[in-house]
Amino acid sequence: MLRGVLIYNDVFFLLKLRTGESFARNKVGTSIINIVARKKPLSRILVSENTLSLKECTFLIDLYDRYAELSPQTDYSGRPILHYYTLRDVDSDSASWVYGVTLRCKEKIEVGLRTPELFVETVVLASLFPGDSHIPHADNEREEDGRWLPNHTPQRDYTALVYLNDNFTGGELVFPDRDVVIIPKPGLFVGFPSNHKFVHAVPNVVSGKRYSLPVWFTINSANAMQV
Repeated sequence: MLRGVLIYNDVFFLLKLRTGESFARNKVGTSIINIVARKKPLSRILVSENTLSLKECTFLIDLYDRYAELSPQTDYSGRPILHYYTLRDVDSDSASWVYGVTLRCKEKIEVGLRTPELFVETVVLASLFPGDSHIPHADNEREEDGRWLPNHTPQRDYTALVYLNDNFTGGELVFPDRDVVIIPKPGLFVGFPSNHKFVHAVPNVVSGKRYSLPVWFTINSANAMQV
């Protein structure tokens, strides 16, 4: 365990914050972490268990293993990511089902974080292998000379991550500025705004393969993914 940081790995949140914390459960039973950081406004990370069943998680893992090598896209570790469009070209029925999963994620964020109407911008299936990691980053901004500027995907307003397995070590989801560490497990959903207030990282996967379904949402329908 990291010193000074409590780990989320069960039904309840075990959370250590610099200046304060609160916990709530909304009407649909989705858990919310309300984070109060010094000189920062109230921010929220939405976490929900059992968003997908084990059967659904296994199906998504099988899709990645079957089709990922057909994808021209890779992540920062050089691993292939299976984009919705690639999947649609080779297995339209499965692609339609995956899109249905994104709509479930969309509803969770809209209700749990009280957002405007959201539109799916991108959905991919991803996997990290031993030694792979993600450096601290925001999903729609980049830091340059101490300033946050729009990055190459400024249209992304909210991020959802759905984890598909837990038979690996390492590879936790870390919000380093907030002293929050979330341990992936099958069906676990995490949602948060895509801006620099939610910088996140993934330390090295030590063993096994880590599978996930990242989904990004936009408030601008003109930037929505074409289904």
